[in-house]
Amino acid sequence: MRQEQAGPRRAPCRITVLCDNESADPGCGCEWGLALAVELDQGGLWLWDAGQTDLFLRNARHLGIDAGQASGLALSHGHYDHTGGLGALCAATAFRGPIYAHPACARRRYAQEHGRPKPIGPPLPLPDFTLAGPLTVLAPGLTLLTDIPRAPGRFQAVQGFSLDPSGTEPDLVPDDAFLVLDSASGPVVILGCCHSGLANSLACARQRLGLDRVFAVLGGLHLFKAGPEALEETAGALEEFGVRRLLAGHCTGPDRLARLKRRLPDRQVLPLAAGQTWFF
Repeated sequence: MRQEQAGPRRAPCRITVLCDNESADPGCGCEWGLALAVELDQGGLWLWDAGQTDLFLRNARHLGIDAGQASGLALSHGHYDHTGGLGALCAATAFRGPIYAHPACARRRYAQEHGRPKPIGPPLPLPDFTLAGPLTVLAPGLTLLTDIPRAPGRFQAVQGFSLDPSGTEPDLVPDDAFLVLDSASGPVVILGCCHSGLANSLACARQRLGLDRVFAVLGGLHLFKAGPEALEETAGALEEFGVRRLLAGHCTGPDRLARLKRRLPDRQVLPLAAGQTWFF
């Protein structure tokens, strides 16, 4: 009987945390923000968000990653803690790749904190960027999804956001986006802040990409102010899509992540921190 030859083994994809609220590497700083470097299995480096300052660039240099050589950058949404380092990237490195973002990324935005408006939008003007539609293929194996449908009754993290200082015009963060990475381990969903809610985001991936199973979810879940119903919905979505690995940080909330870990004892649930590298 002839034995079938196995196909060539795929190289792993690599995701490095360039910025997060916590630091795993003594040489990396941390701040309230998120930035990731995504290295594809066929070659090519993409940046996901740019943190709050130029810190993500300094961390990248410490980790031996030349952010200026990235093929491109994609933005998860237009909040300051994901866009603040864009100016430094364009001014202090050789980066000349495209920046992909939803058109609403460039809005002025506010959050009501202690009865006062706090500007939380991006530094303006933003560098020239390429408009991202509901589904944008950035590179083979890397897809950006935005304009995420939100089912009535499902959790979404948009409370307290507005487009005006008085708080009269609600901001539903329509530019909220996520990536889907095709890896040797299986699909990896890469989040920014997941303002649409994880259940809505994974349902969007199913609708547009036909995904019923996801190997890993990585990024921020914006659960740090969420109640038990949102946590249960998030845990249920992870179970429904068979997610084996949850790597969450930034706006997730350490106590919320600990609750998810207890709720999902048969899955790997770990915190993100600047300096980490994950292989898929």
